[in-house]
Amino acid sequence: MFEIELKNPDEISIKTKERSIDINIERSTISAGLSVGAISGAGEFEIGDAMITAVAVGSGSVMYRVELYGITVGVIGLNVKIEELDDLGPIDILGTSDSKVAGVIEPKIIIPMGSMDYSELKASIIHEKKLKIKNASSLPPITEIYKLD
Repeated sequence: MFEIELKNPDEISIKTKERSIDINIERSTISAGLSVGAISGAGEFEIGDAMITAVAVGSGSVMYRVELYGITVGVIGLNVKIEELDDLGPIDILGTSDSKVAGVIEPKIIIPMGSMDYSELKASIIHEKKLKIKNASSLPPITEIYKLD
């Protein structure tokens, strides 16, 4: 089980039993209370139960794929080209500030970040403080938008 919440419009936090992993799309950093400090740039990182792939994109920023407990979480900022999304593979839960990206990836859950306009996406909207995921079978059958306040 893990929880996802927004720390601010540009930072998503994934909390497991072991630790909290904060991904900031504005600064392209991962913070997880590690002795090395924040991680920036592209690469593959194992942090607790999470395997994180950070992929550099043409705009100079980074997009992220986090795999934990059989579920994939994508975190993507603005200015990512559609053809760059192939590097992430399938995503179950997507935190993004770009509605076009959400339409292409078609995740089970979309978490709007930044000033994303999700009005054109065809999905029900659920308002919560945080998203709690028990396991892969607890994901919705069709796309839902979780507006985390």
